Amino acid sequence: MEITNVTEYEAIAKEKLPKMIYDYYASGAEDQWTLKENRNAFSRILFRPRILIDVSKIDMTTTVLGFKISMPIMIAPTAMQKMAHPEGEYAIARAASAAGTIMTLSTLATSSVEEVASTGPGIRFFQLYVFKDRNLVAQLVRRAERAGFKAIALTVDTPRLGHREADIKNRFSLPPFLTLKNFEGLDLGKIDRSNDFRLSSYIADQIDQSLNWKDVKWLQTITSLPILLKGVLTAEDTRLAIQNGAAGIIVSNHGARQLDYVPATIMALEEVVKAAQGRVPVFLDGGVRRGTDVFKALALGASGIFIGRPIVYSLAAEGEAGVRKALKMLRDEFELTMALSGCRSLNEITRDHIKTDWYPVRAVARLFIDSLKQSIGKMEITNVTEYEAIAKEKLPKMIYDYYASGAEDQWTLKENRNAFSRILFRPRILIDVSKIDMTTTVLGFKISMPIMIAPTAMQKMAHPEGEYAIARAASAAGTIMTLSTLATSSVEEVASTGPGIRFFQLYVFKDRNVVAQLVRRAERAGFKAIALTVDTPRLGRREADIKNRFSLPPFLTLKNFEGLDLGKIDRSNDSGLASYIADQIDQSLNWKDVKWLQTITTLPILLKGVLTAEDTRLAIQNGAAGIIVSNHGARQLDYVPATIMALEEVVKAAQGRVPVFLDGGVRRGTDVFKALALGASGIFIGRPIVYSLAAEGEAGVRKALKMLRDEFELTMALSGCRSLNEITRDHIKTDWYPVRAVASL
Repeated sequence: MEITNVTEYEAIAKEKLPKMIYDYYASGAEDQWTLKENRNAFSRILFRPRILIDVSKIDMTTTVLGFKISMPIMIAPTAMQKMAHPEGEYAIARAASAAGTIMTLSTLATSSVEEVASTGPGIRFFQLYVFKDRNLVAQLVRRAERAGFKAIALTVDTPRLGHREADIKNRFSLPPFLTLKNFEGLDLGKIDRSNDFRLSSYIADQIDQSLNWKDVKWLQTITSLPILLKGVLTAEDTRLAIQNGAAGIIVSNHGARQLDYVPATIMALEEVVKAAQGRVPVFLDGGVRRGTDVFKALALGASGIFIGRPIVYSLAAEGEAGVRKALKMLRDEFELTMALSGCRSLNEITRDHIKTDWYPVRAVARLFIDSLKQSIGKMEITNVTEYEAIAKEKLPKMIYDYYASGAEDQWTLKENRNAFSRILFRPRILIDVSKIDMTTTVLGFKISMPIMIAPTAMQKMAHPEGEYAIARAASAAGTIMTLSTLATSSVEEVASTGPGIRFFQLYVFKDRNVVAQLVRRAERAGFKAIALTVDTPRLGRREADIKNRFSLPPFLTLKNFEGLDLGKIDRSNDSGLASYIADQIDQSLNWKDVKWLQTITTLPILLKGVLTAEDTRLAIQNGAAGIIVSNHGARQLDYVPATIMALEEVVKAAQGRVPVFLDGGVRRGTDVFKALALGASGIFIGRPIVYSLAAEGEAGVRKALKMLRDEFELTMALSGCRSLNEITRDHIKTDWYPVRAVASL
């Protein structure tokens, strides 16, 4: 079949390349939401073509930093191109030169600056990382300058490497027959040069988390080459870039390989262009696959675009001939778009030629569960979401459905996750993030991170160690565990696992004597706070439980009710106790009961289940020590907002008088950051903890907490935040449109 557009090369590359190498080029960070959005966003820009204009002659030429090129389409830096084809960077350099455009060579190339220069004349830029060893940086820059490279493209969005799960699963490494050629002949100090693995490890360790604006100034002292800053996404950093001497800006999210849920580059472009005010050229890198995309970028103010993955795919498919053809197809498409839009030269392309509707994407990121079902046990777990598929396979259907399902149509259950995908990051660059402090205090208790464990009932249904395992894992992680009233381990048993900060989740039953006994036992067992659930005057309609005729397995019991004075109930089996508890749900629960609870305990009381400003104010008036924004895991009233959507309303109403926490929908460290940016003092997480317990017991819970902690720390670093108090509302953007999609019935 004849190739008719550059997108078609990807399927060929996927077939020809080893999986590890294809995945390295193709994949993004974490959920890969931004990877998809880099493309999807272009489809939300529509043309407003003009007619009856003489377009018999089209001029696509332009100048970049004073160098004339044939078209505003240039080649972005991609690492290690000889993994795709034996000629690698050589082939791409020759193709770019033949097309009359610019090639940007990666620091991590498998051909050196000198080797690329030897391919013949051409305008070439050098992409640069600033490493800890500034002598190494200086050597790289001097070599590029001597080899005739015309500019430095300084990557500024990598204080740490993003969490690229495909590379982790594949255990990615540079094939042994290749080497990072730009490091040959450099003074690297004392490292083992006997194999490239040592070099790769050395370079990875050289990533400099302290990189900041002073380094941009320093770089200008060692080279006369113009410096483009690659990785800018905000107006604030655009202004700082210009103040610090940048010759141009490349709007880039690193091919969606760093921080997931940043905007598509085409969405960020106009903000950067407006902030630049024409003082320096602004270029776009990310998501371009068509000549129409090039036109859209120029209409939004870009001076040109850089394109990466399609060039590598065309290289893998057909070598230099493929790259030449890819560039020609893009050129021909762009020329046609200009003609059909009524533009004869680049300066005739204006904002009026397009219209945009920057609503957030409706579709949530796919979290790979379907593929996991085919490979459970074969793959390394790289995020907490992956535990759900394992739990589903291991647990009886009745138990899995109990944990996993929501109320009625389960719209809110889905929306608890979907809403997070409509919050995008505004990461800041060139901030020293070599030290990150995630510690915080909750009700006066210091914890290691703002990630705590929510109460989930009957955890021994998931694993024989149940609440014991979760308590130990929480303690080891230095965070808080909340024990459910309906636990299969008692407060005393959980306390016996060792030291730890623990809260007790409480239902207020009709029999206030039972409530008082539960509270006193929790207090005596050393629990530090009461999390009072306030959204259950009745139990929600959980249809999966009705269909499954859910009941607690006969070998388990609700241990917190053992030894209590419950009056006259049938104690011969646990169904009698379960019926008693269900009948004890108190529909008359009201604010007076919150006051009453304060008369029987000195423990601080958090109200769990608040979703409105009105109830926030009443909670504070009635003595709540804190508020947990929760919709009960979407198990009570369907079609309430996602907790992350309700959070800001509650925070604003609280006015800093009490801490506000979020419970619901968190699956990533990025979600934790978003909640804190919206004003939460911390988050509670439930289902993923139970799934990790079901999958791997205590070890699974420990790993889940560590993954969330690591993701959150990485998000802080990539957003330019060194402590929790540096996380602000300006680090995110939201557009809380009413959700358009109806529930899937």
